[in-house]
Amino acid sequence: MQKSWQQIRGDVIGGATAAVVALPLSLAFGIASGAGAVAGLYGAIFGGLVAALFGGCGVQITGPTGAMIGVLVSIVSRHGVGGLFLAGMIAGLMQVLFGLLRLGGFVKYLPQPVIAGFTNGVAILFFMTALGDALETLSLTIITTVVILLALRFFKRVPESLFGLLAGLVVNELFIHSPHVVGALPFHLPKPVLGLMPFSEISALLMPAFTICLLGSISALLSAEVTDEMLGVQHDSNRELIGQGLGNLVSSLLGGLPVSGAVARSGVNVHSGGRTRLSSILHALFLLLMVLVFRPVVKRIPLASLAAILMIASVRTAAWKSLKLIPRARWSYGVIMTVTTILTVMMDLTIAVVVGVVLAGIGVLVELAFSPRGKVVSPPRTKGAVFSLPPELQIIAFQGPLYFVGVEKMRQHLNAVVKKAVLVLDFSAVTMIDETGALALRDLVQHLQREGKSVYIGGLQREPLRMLLRIGVVASLGRSRFCKHLETAVRRASKELSSEAKDPYLSPVVLKPVDEREEGLFALYTYEEHA
Repeated sequence: MQKSWQQIRGDVIGGATAAVVALPLSLAFGIASGAGAVAGLYGAIFGGLVAALFGGCGVQITGPTGAMIGVLVSIVSRHGVGGLFLAGMIAGLMQVLFGLLRLGGFVKYLPQPVIAGFTNGVAILFFMTALGDALETLSLTIITTVVILLALRFFKRVPESLFGLLAGLVVNELFIHSPHVVGALPFHLPKPVLGLMPFSEISALLMPAFTICLLGSISALLSAEVTDEMLGVQHDSNRELIGQGLGNLVSSLLGGLPVSGAVARSGVNVHSGGRTRLSSILHALFLLLMVLVFRPVVKRIPLASLAAILMIASVRTAAWKSLKLIPRARWSYGVIMTVTTILTVMMDLTIAVVVGVVLAGIGVLVELAFSPRGKVVSPPRTKGAVFSLPPELQIIAFQGPLYFVGVEKMRQHLNAVVKKAVLVLDFSAVTMIDETGALALRDLVQHLQREGKSVYIGGLQREPLRMLLRIGVVASLGRSRFCKHLETAVRRASKELSSEAKDPYLSPVVLKPVDEREEGLFALYTYEEHA
């Protein structure tokens, strides 16, 4: 019961804090798009609520985002506000269709440095967005920042962002009297805007709608991947696409901006305690409550305090762990991350992701071209007993290079075949591992350990072992869990189960012949247990 109450408390605080951060952003993006501040509020409240109810990532905060502003401004200038609403509705239908066709999983095949580069790019964009308001009343920005940092250090039970916001509000009202505040909130209950939509121009709006669909989908799914990493969970990509599409449909029908999952606001939610779908639902309800009930207080909130909250959230959202990996990873890792970050900031999210994936693919091809090749030939099968294992021990073997394109396959297969308490992962036939594969392996093993399973990894060749050492996977999971020889790993696992366990004798004849598999593909298979 205590845990349940703490979880609800975290969701309430997370949703409230995310709503506080989302309010000025929604207003600003609405004004910047040309559709008006109210359109931004409608998108955040109604689009965000529907996406929270039907999406596949519980902690995802959905609302208007900066990544779409350029496209939205172009649509409004050519087709008017009604054209923007129609394009948003078409984009929502496309997203629902993509989700039903199960196309949401494409983001799971993105290389880790591309995701990290996107995350850092969005963090920089939001930091820059807040910079103007922060410098307008610098004293309030400093006071809010100091209070938030003190709350993080000494008052961990207090929601630091709300603490800082309250401090900024009080100081401004009593001492500074800055005129740069949120101001009046023009808001009324929405009505359907179908009459404003220029259906005669629908053919001209298909491509802009597809652009909105693509930008929104990539942004939302990458944001979901970031929150997954924060919480150690996995979202449902296809359901998330459907939720985002329904959110865009409702938002556009009610006169709101197109919406997408927002990594900075989702990060605020998670860092403030949000853990379940309740937090994202409450985010939308708190936004509505602030606009309808607490309008006199909300309009006095200093923009500098909101800027400080957003800047701190941006710094905390950045992929610092990935940045720390650059000196230890291959040179291509840092190049891909840096290029993706720069393109996200300077150009467009879609271009950034495409270029990042292309660079990663070229890197894989170059490494494969210069790597030694050899064909593993299985000896003929023999009959009879081959080895004896404790009943609680399971051996799972991997084959081929483990690059970013094989990570999702590894996740799916491993989750499908794991049945026992103690596992030995056989990497004897894994020739190479990239950074994405190494980090995914670490996350998978840690997930299995949280489920109470014990995992050993054996048969590591020189290059894969070097990558795991450089990225810190060996240090993270424990050196005793990694063995150069498969037999050593099995022996350690057996001894963990019973001090009297026999030393099992393993032979390749119990493996599914690798020379029958397509060369170069990553695969997974299990040892047969013979009596």
